[in-house]
Amino acid sequence: MCPVGVRTSHSTHALETGLAKLWLILVGVNQYEDEQIPCLRYSAVDCQGLGEALNAATVGFPQKDVRIYHDFAQQQPRLENIRTSLKQVAAATKSIDTVLFYFSGHGMLEPSSQQVVLCLQDTQKDNLINTGLKLQELLQLLENCPAQQQLLCLDACHSGNMTLLGARGETPIDPQLNPTQELVEILRQRAAKRKGFYALLSCDRGQQSWEFPNLKHGVFTYYLIRGLRGEAADSQGVIEADALYRYVYHQTLAYIDKANQQLRVINQLKKSRGENQIHSEYPSQTPKRIVEGIGEVILGIKPDKTVSTRHPRQALVMEGFPKSNSAFALSKILNTCGGFEVNYWNVSEKKSASDVRKAIQKCLLSESFSESPTSANPLEEIPTVFLYLRGQIQETEQGEAVFVFSDRVVINRSWLRKQLRRCRSQQIIILDCPLGSDSCVSVRDWVEELQLGLDAEQCLIAAAAPSSESQSFACSLVETLSRVAQLSYNPTIQQSGLTAAAWITQLQLELSGIDIQLYFWLFGSQGVIEVFPGKNLFSSDTSEQKAEDIDDLSSAVGVDYTQLRDLLKAGRWLEADEETTTLMLKIAGKEEKRYLDLASLENFSCSDLSTIDRLWVKYSHGRFGFGVQKRIWESIRDTSGGDPVLALMIGNDNVAGSQTCIDFANRTGWRLKDSWIDYSELNVNDNAPNGQLPYFGFFEQVWRVKVLGVWEWHSAIATASWWRLCVALFSRLETCQMK
Repeated sequence: MCPVGVRTSHSTHALETGLAKLWLILVGVNQYEDEQIPCLRYSAVDCQGLGEALNAATVGFPQKDVRIYHDFAQQQPRLENIRTSLKQVAAATKSIDTVLFYFSGHGMLEPSSQQVVLCLQDTQKDNLINTGLKLQELLQLLENCPAQQQLLCLDACHSGNMTLLGARGETPIDPQLNPTQELVEILRQRAAKRKGFYALLSCDRGQQSWEFPNLKHGVFTYYLIRGLRGEAADSQGVIEADALYRYVYHQTLAYIDKANQQLRVINQLKKSRGENQIHSEYPSQTPKRIVEGIGEVILGIKPDKTVSTRHPRQALVMEGFPKSNSAFALSKILNTCGGFEVNYWNVSEKKSASDVRKAIQKCLLSESFSESPTSANPLEEIPTVFLYLRGQIQETEQGEAVFVFSDRVVINRSWLRKQLRRCRSQQIIILDCPLGSDSCVSVRDWVEELQLGLDAEQCLIAAAAPSSESQSFACSLVETLSRVAQLSYNPTIQQSGLTAAAWITQLQLELSGIDIQLYFWLFGSQGVIEVFPGKNLFSSDTSEQKAEDIDDLSSAVGVDYTQLRDLLKAGRWLEADEETTTLMLKIAGKEEKRYLDLASLENFSCSDLSTIDRLWVKYSHGRFGFGVQKRIWESIRDTSGGDPVLALMIGNDNVAGSQTCIDFANRTGWRLKDSWIDYSELNVNDNAPNGQLPYFGFFEQVWRVKVLGVWEWHSAIATASWWRLCVALFSRLETCQMK
């Protein structure tokens, strides 16, 4: 849940006129002289990047004093340098001034006294008290400082030596390197004594701060920098501490969630191959704010936009025969919502194989986006390429695998693999292979052969479709992306984008009822591969997006959907589910009877069913809704009875229905460990299974009895009878032509 904000007046008059002065002390430590203290990769870069972001945000403040200490700076992050600087600032400030102290590095607990110590370059682990900056000493120096507005920002609980596929590491974490419990308590005591004191921590009690190679920063400071570059500014362009915190809070949680989405898909691949080494998911990292009362800490004004000649997200959509109407639509979505610079090619007879190869090379290998960033901006976007190829996979008489766009345009698999290996960007490669493919196995072989290994950032998705479904895969690509794209125009939604892992999961559901073989590969040890970045990633003002997003609340029977929409928009899922049950009963005229029967479902208003489903799908970002549940059903609808003895007793249809029902409930999270979960115990959170809601509370559930405190089904016949109601609902969706 998003923390409650601190109310502020957003007045910057004193800083803009020079009446007040902004004092900045920034410290970052990568390398420690004591080998007992593990070195970090990005703390110095964090400090450097934050300094540049603050300079840009405060360019309109004539009075400021910036002191930066990190491994690459002229002034090194040594104890005497930091202590001297703090004393000088404390002696020079006035009450109207603002002081910000930032530290990125290790924080440790001194074993005997249990004091929190910030480790500087020359800190010795065996003599922390005398060689490190004690938190209490830092707070006392700030206490001696007259400035009424003080911001303490600590990224001091780093994990160190972490990769995307080793979040918890193979060795135990030194308990001395995790002082968050003591940090929180000490800072709370300080905040309670002084109005205007504001502390931001990179994580909460018992947590650690993660560094990600693709971000080239710790995730907490990465979003601090993005926020200061304008993404956390209010409508007037003012960047205030509490708004910055809320922005960092949401973005940090979203990035960790994306990393875990990616790990889940990678683990799915490993299990399918019979591998036992499964990667652990990341523990939470929840940024924490400590402040008491009502205060105001202004950090800057949104910097002017800078024009970059570098565009790191490149896409090439290239289709041969048979032509798909969806390929061009895919190009538009990638451009408008994915932030890609897109080239669309329809390979005709006028195109040569040489032209096609050059276009693919330009997308994959252009130095303008595949080389390492050379500009001063430390937050250049992560280079990403998106390559969509539509054509036929064949094998030549010489046994060489080729991709055929037309009779005259053919590329060799070995050539494409070579280009992918030369590419330095994250890769999202789509192979759409309708019609003349030799076999489904050949598509799988292509996915296997194009993999770059465990050190690359790569997503491969391929599909082989029969002639009857030649357009279905391309349509599914557009359909799944369009659902997310629609949300990007709603300024009230905190949109975290779409990862490659989440897209694969959606495609699996979308194609579950279609005769198409889907193959994929996903790996990345440096960071998250994103199809759509988060809404704020390109610093586009919400005012520049679609100003108004009007929901279609159509009803054939005069039902008001305003309450349902507002509950869904606020993410109050269980309340929205109860409202859905009330509305379903009202639409069918079953408010007194309190449940729907088969006749009610067969005649249920298509217009109203569509409105309810559309609202659920939209505001859950495609996770919940009847349409989502229908696709789950389609993936398991052919389940047959597996118990011949029971089938003789109650009929094969009843056995199959009860087993399908249980399978469906397991997938939607209505069952756990072979038991049905009581509705009051449903835990709807960001990790809830797809299709968990709406819950079918509008069907009678008289067959459930409580046995030894655990909800169980009374019989397979009752289960099958209830499941027939579910199937009737899904069939009504088909009749109403709802996906």
